[in-house]
Amino acid sequence: MTCVEAEKMVVPYMKDELSPTELEDFLDHIHTCENCREELEIHYMVDVGLKKLDEADGTYDIVGDLKRKVAESYRSLRHISMFQITTYAVSTLTGMALIVMILLQLRIWNTFGFL
Repeated sequence: MTCVEAEKMVVPYMKDELSPTELEDFLDHIHTCENCREELEIHYMVDVGLKKLDEADGTYDIVGDLKRKVAESYRSLRHISMFQITTYAVSTLTGMALIVMILLQLRIWNTFGFL
């Protein structure tokens, strides 16, 4: 991902509008690119931080909130990944169980002379 692409994803990221693939690419990029991470911090301070300061008593931790949001995004990606792995495993086990069941049924039919 280029810096230009990452900068275009800052606002959708703050609005939680990125797909899991886009989110993973974006997080990987801001993790390695200091300039884009600073750009995210600036946008976050301006867009989200000022809104929160109006609501709070003036002691709002903008940087800490952004770190929590990024950490939550990583957790979300891990949950999605685990769900995909679990779905794949269940599908595979279901297919294998079906094949075993068919083979056992064929064996029963063969034993009783139906085949």
